[in-house]
Amino acid sequence: MRRIMLRNTQGIEDAVHELESLGLVQSAVVRTRVYSVAPMFKLYLINGQEAFFGYYPVKENIVSVNKEKVEIFDLMGRDATLFHHAADEDPESTGSQYVAQSQVWFNSIWENVSREREE
Repeated sequence: MRRIMLRNTQGIEDAVHELESLGLVQSAVVRTRVYSVAPMFKLYLINGQEAFFGYYPVKENIVSVNKEKVEIFDLMGRDATLFHHAADEDPESTGSQYVAQSQVWFNSIWENVSREREE
């Protein structure tokens, strides 16, 4: 699971830095933190204005761990359908509230539960 997490986060980090090196954004900073809970969904927050959210489907799978076959419940992150929510000029609209509350949730995890990722 750690290798999967590292591969995915490093891919995102590389993509963000590539946007900067191609001049598509003025500057790019990526900070990655981790916490010890199996992820059940994806949440992307963009500039406090947009949220993309999707649940991870779960299925039984057999994987190899130290050359031994192990049955697991596999989180199928690639199969997550992402739903788009956008804030607008009305702070009471569903989109604005969804983005704001997603940010509140994210900040609570970032500040209270997560820790710096070890390489």
